[in-house]
Amino acid sequence: MRLTGIIVALSMLLAVPAYALTISYEITPELVLPNGYADCFITIRNSGASSVEINSISFFSKTIEFEPASIQSVGNLSPGAIYTLKVSMKSQVVGRQNGEMIVSTSEGSLSQSIELIVDDKFPDLSLSSPLYRGEVNNAKLLISSPVTLRNIQVEALFNATPKKFFLGSLTGVNELNFRLGEELENLKFKISFYNGRSYHEIERVIKADYLPSKGIAINLQPSKDVLFIGEAVNLSLEITNLRSDEIYKLEVQLFGSGKFSQNNSKIDRIASNDKKLMNFIFSPREKGISEISAKIKYKDFFGNEYEKYEYLTLNVLDSHVLQMINLQKTPSMGKLKISGEIVNYGHRSALNTKVSAFCEESRADYYIGEIEAKDYETFDLEISCTNVTLSLTWWNDAGDNFSISEELKAEKMEKIETNPMPIYVGFITSIFVIGFVIYLLLRARRK
Repeated sequence: MRLTGIIVALSMLLAVPAYALTISYEITPELVLPNGYADCFITIRNSGASSVEINSISFFSKTIEFEPASIQSVGNLSPGAIYTLKVSMKSQVVGRQNGEMIVSTSEGSLSQSIELIVDDKFPDLSLSSPLYRGEVNNAKLLISSPVTLRNIQVEALFNATPKKFFLGSLTGVNELNFRLGEELENLKFKISFYNGRSYHEIERVIKADYLPSKGIAINLQPSKDVLFIGEAVNLSLEITNLRSDEIYKLEVQLFGSGKFSQNNSKIDRIASNDKKLMNFIFSPREKGISEISAKIKYKDFFGNEYEKYEYLTLNVLDSHVLQMINLQKTPSMGKLKISGEIVNYGHRSALNTKVSAFCEESRADYYIGEIEAKDYETFDLEISCTNVTLSLTWWNDAGDNFSISEELKAEKMEKIETNPMPIYVGFITSIFVIGFVIYLLLRARRK
């Protein structure tokens, strides 16, 4: 019995054919999209000692389409010889798809499994930068592919600049920069490319998450917040662009109860995270609380308009910045001499300062010019009347002019000051003249 088993085994060994066929294959590209073609390069090698007749090669799969599906009458493959062929493969089903290759020879049949990987996730798109509401976002788009893609074109299917990108070839990751011109929750792109020898057009949608915009910061500050009537104050307006994009065609307009040196200004452009400083001069005209408002209008890259307001309040005292003090009146030769001091209580110079005295009969002016801050100037006037209106006028740096006046009546002015010296001088002069006349008469009689 044991001998019989040995004889059967030897018979089987002797029955083994003296040829050996080996099969290998390579698929390009390694990944394909659904219905994308992959080229399968197959190599059949005869490593045996005798020739083999290959009758046919056939391909079978439930999910893969092979082209051609079979090859007939391949021919004789001598020892050490190689036979190569190329077949196309495609599949509609995503995932790892398996097929089988059957090689029929004169000595029997061989089979070889062939795997095709179908992936619908590449190329992949993603955003690598944050997006902000109410802004023209400078977005960064990442496109990636695990295999080489050729002649890639990416098109934004929404308002963007630029709308199209031409990349050539891509393997790995590439970054695209564009301006997002509208606020959409879903950003849709069309991508066209070649994967191997297959042309594809696919759409990818990215869900956009927006952060709140920081907008612009406005800082409106006065050089002082307590003023006199007729005093000018410097207003500094600083605008900082906190947005992620540039802003254009800024228009600034100021409103308030008073006079501005200029109440509007324009700026062509402010870059992201940059700032601009503007200066204005304002002069309040009424006592109490003076409110100033600043209206700022600007546009973004696509011409969308925005507005923002800023406010501040000033406390205006019930007193003018220039005052007439130490007024004195002196009658002289039928005229009235008026003198005094003009004091500037403010923190800026008063310009074109003039003191005037007038009545129905005459008028007199005294031009002082500039009076510096916290300083004073004196004046002297002569006028041929007793009841006088004394007027003080000036201009400030805001380009506004003011005047105050005071009525000086005769009774009031005499109480201010009456100088007896001219009366005493006239009396003494009269006595001297009379005495000199008497002396001349007496001298003439003696002769």
